[in-house]
Amino acid sequence: MIKEFKDVDNLSPSDFEIFVRDVFLSAGWVDAEITKIGKEYRYGDGGVDIFAYKNKRKFAIEVKQRDIHANVDIKALNQLVAGAKLANVTYMILVTNSYFTSEVKTRALRLGVELFDRDGLQDLYIQKHSEIGREIRPRFYQQIIIDEAIANFQTGKKKLLIEMATGLGKTYTAAHLIKKLLMNSKTRPRVLFLAHQIEILLQSVTSFKNVLGISSYNYSACFAGVSPENTDFVFATFDTLHSKLSELKRESFSFVIVDEAHHAPAKTYADVITHFSPELLIGLTATPFREDNRDVINFFGGDDCHIGRYDLTWGLRNKYLAFPKYEVLLNDIDESKIAQLQLGLEIKDLDKNLFLHKKDEEVVRIIEKTVEDKNINNVKGIVFCRNINHMRHLLNFFELGTATCVHSHMKENERRDNIRNFREGDYKYILVCDLFNEGIDIPETNLLVFMRFTGSRRIWLQQLGRGLRKTKTKNFINVLDFVGSLERVYEIKQLETEIKNKSFDRKAQTNSETEDDESIYDVLHDSSIEVSFSKSAADVLRLIEEYKLKLGFRDILLDKIRKYYEKTGKIPCIEMLEVSLMEVSLNEISTCFDSYCNYLTIAFGNDASVMEIFSNTVNEQIYVYVDNFFMQWRIMPSLTAIENNFTYDGLCIYTKFELNNKFADLLNEERLNTNAKVTDLRSTQKNHISDNQLKEDLEFRKNQLLKQYKGILNSLADFTSLTESENMAIDQAFGSRSSFIKASRKFAND
Repeated sequence: MIKEFKDVDNLSPSDFEIFVRDVFLSAGWVDAEITKIGKEYRYGDGGVDIFAYKNKRKFAIEVKQRDIHANVDIKALNQLVAGAKLANVTYMILVTNSYFTSEVKTRALRLGVELFDRDGLQDLYIQKHSEIGREIRPRFYQQIIIDEAIANFQTGKKKLLIEMATGLGKTYTAAHLIKKLLMNSKTRPRVLFLAHQIEILLQSVTSFKNVLGISSYNYSACFAGVSPENTDFVFATFDTLHSKLSELKRESFSFVIVDEAHHAPAKTYADVITHFSPELLIGLTATPFREDNRDVINFFGGDDCHIGRYDLTWGLRNKYLAFPKYEVLLNDIDESKIAQLQLGLEIKDLDKNLFLHKKDEEVVRIIEKTVEDKNINNVKGIVFCRNINHMRHLLNFFELGTATCVHSHMKENERRDNIRNFREGDYKYILVCDLFNEGIDIPETNLLVFMRFTGSRRIWLQQLGRGLRKTKTKNFINVLDFVGSLERVYEIKQLETEIKNKSFDRKAQTNSETEDDESIYDVLHDSSIEVSFSKSAADVLRLIEEYKLKLGFRDILLDKIRKYYEKTGKIPCIEMLEVSLMEVSLNEISTCFDSYCNYLTIAFGNDASVMEIFSNTVNEQIYVYVDNFFMQWRIMPSLTAIENNFTYDGLCIYTKFELNNKFADLLNEERLNTNAKVTDLRSTQKNHISDNQLKEDLEFRKNQLLKQYKGILNSLADFTSLTESENMAIDQAFGSRSSFIKASRKFAND
């Protein structure tokens, strides 16, 4: 009937109804029949346009053709509900080639009506598949998560964090979990589902209704300023609910679900979540980490409550996600600098010295040539830009009429029009900023382009996830990454290695053939990822391997110290770090964080309790060292001397810069002079002690300590048996525990 979807606007009203009927038939509905004869409805049809069946459920489908700029209002919704009631039909769908008002969106949810606006109808037309009306049973791994969640809840845990990659069915897992909890409940609990985008919210409603049905429970929406209703399920956006908290009691909901739960520690989100006191708080996320180091896992109950963990690597390896053909195209490197780079430079210094960023004009030329060389037909590419200014500048270099853009500062109508024009028009590319990271999918996308380095692993994985959802027409996605950081190069290589080394889940392979799951389609490839590195990218990989710059270890290092503190409530001294944190080297910490202090500061965000433990452990030693140095030599030690004295195997406790900021009073000569007058025996007892005598006294103390602990302290681990004062005495005499161990071995041999 039409060659391209955009031609629906040229159809007559009756032809548009036929088109809609045919689209529903191709997507799994059966016995779809238009009820009109000429302009009259048949008796008993209640004025509804189409009736169709799916999984033995009868649907009333109302079709409204409109001008693209004319939204469908509440009148059409009321007409459908009244007609369906007359025809004694429970399941209802309202379809348009335009869009719906906010009032229709909120009321439709309350009335159990599914909505297909222009974008939804186009998805149905392209994918020939819809979540609406599906009979869902959990996939095997979803059932594992549900069982573990129920077990945790029954043992008294009140929080859960479910980690699953985009495309693996987080929302359906939550819906099945809630269904199980409701079945086991003796009361009639209420459920709150929270999300930060309306699109995510409306998609989630469909999933819950497919699992729980629309006759047993009632549903309502709380967004666009609408107050929450007294229904079994409330689906709310954070911003609207935040303004309505005064209307809700802490015990309003038995179960609270937070989608994209990595947002939860942010203040506005946390204010909403902590307002309630549910029986169970459930977080859903594909990426349970944040760049500001606020702890998502602890927010949802800690490591014991972190379940699922079916990440992107697992999803790709077991072929539940589309196959990425990933090409790394470096933003040019200065090859003359490779040989000059030395271990110990900070990552930002390496990046600054190595990368020569191409001009935007050259980057666009490479994108277009790569698309041509790779024979990517009917290109629909999402280009992720660094910021809005960069996006606007970049847009000028694409061939006129081939690229459009959207960003978070656009008005909703302009954003929607640009997305529609990208999908339906001749645009090959849509440049985006601060959008499309979460919740929004364009099924026909066949190319992702990463421009520059975001500095955020979480955002990178979220953006990559936008192209990994399988459809009946898509098994793979092309990816072009113009990286400008050693860390990103390493992360891509690490992702490839993890996927290839990860063993197949035998149960996943067995169940994928038998599950009643329309989203698992035939696989056209033998691997789970394909990564191509340009020559310059390969050189950078060699550089990383040669100098063993485990740049991807940064997140792992932070995670290890946090888990150690969570488990023990302690912070290990610098000498015990390698013993306390398995598979961690002090050199790696020094490379990534410069100092032990900075490592802890980034890991714990200046948490007062943690930094107090750290300060109590080391600061007194620094004060004693400076005082003794001044007493002995009558001059202040330099910042370099202090830093070197408190450096262990290449990792310093404080850098010179940190010492200067944190210990201004310590380096005050007036304080040192005053302290010297009070404590110096040469002044108070008029007993002139020579420097040689001071050295002899130090040697005497060292010998006493060597005799006292002979055969007892043979390794760093042995120091844990000593008290803090005993350790301090050794540190003051020998400078470090490793120096004591060396001296002790020599003492034993003599």
